[in-house]
Amino acid sequence: MKLKFDREVRKSIADELKKISNFGGVGLGFIGYSSNSPVILLGAFIWWIVCQTISHLLMSIQDEEGE
Repeated sequence: MKLKFDREVRKSIADELKKISNFGGVGLGFIGYSSNSPVILLGAFIWWIVCQTISHLLMSIQDEEGE
């Protein structure tokens, strides 16, 4: 079975991932800052980087038509 995502679906998923990365990064950053925990702050940074990377990878996928 082959999954097929057109450009609009990939764009909407990437936009939601960017929102999730921002809200999650801010939330984890606030928790890490308020508890003086550098591990949670590092986790917030890694969370943001991973979500942004996945969203950019989704947008870089080319359609089969050669868009």
